[in-house]
Amino acid sequence: MSGVVRKTLAILVFLYLGASTADRAVGRVRQSAMATHFDAKNGQSLYTTNCSSCHQANGEGRVGAYPPLKGSGVVIKNDATKHIRIVLNGLQGAKAGGVVYASPMPPFGSTLDDSDIADIIDYERSSWGNHGQLVTAAQVAAERGRSN
Repeated sequence: MSGVVRKTLAILVFLYLGASTADRAVGRVRQSAMATHFDAKNGQSLYTTNCSSCHQANGEGRVGAYPPLKGSGVVIKNDATKHIRIVLNGLQGAKAGGVVYASPMPPFGSTLDDSDIADIIDYERSSWGNHGQLVTAAQVAAERGRSN
């Protein structure tokens, strides 16, 4: 997003919402613009290779076996911490939409680097009608550091 567009947006938001709300909105726009540096093609390829056999190409999962990512609260939530941790560390026995999924999800933290994990997560957060806030490799690295 160009500087002129950002400034114009900031002024419009300020005039419409007031100073403190405008400052928060401009911060979200900046963060979103910085986070959109993900490689969508790489994310899709990595998802297809590592995730689609369980969660399906359409993100709908398999009822009772693998949870859907399409419309998932974890995937669309603005705070991506839980999403990052699940991809890094794996998960088993989670409850989603009132269903307990006993099938284990393997951890990818030992096989994929931070950039690849960010690309997969961003692919999931921007596919199948999902509109989750995108993540960066730096966020993945920070969560990886907390997990160790």
